[in-house]
Amino acid sequence: MLKVTNNVSEFQSENECVVYFTAAWCNPCKQLKPHYGRVSVIDPDTSYYLVDVDTIPADVLKSYNVLSIPQIFVMEKGKITNTILARTTETILEELGK
Repeated sequence: MLKVTNNVSEFQSENECVVYFTAAWCNPCKQLKPHYGRVSVIDPDTSYYLVDVDTIPADVLKSYNVLSIPQIFVMEKGKITNTILARTTETILEELGK
């Protein structure tokens, strides 16, 4: 399920989730967003979060080392366990092992 949030505490308590850092003005983010949305529908047992970098404090971005967007992380209890580099529905699923 896809959840849009600007509250990082929502995903920091998840056992495992996927978090997509994005921005409304970012063209590569706009291209990736539909793929990310499809992945969240294909894999309903995993929590998927979409976080707009313009709605959260800069220190939060820095703590996750978000230096550029789009950025997708697999997280466990708020800690990054994997970085997803894929940019299509199929390759994202492949990197997630789904």
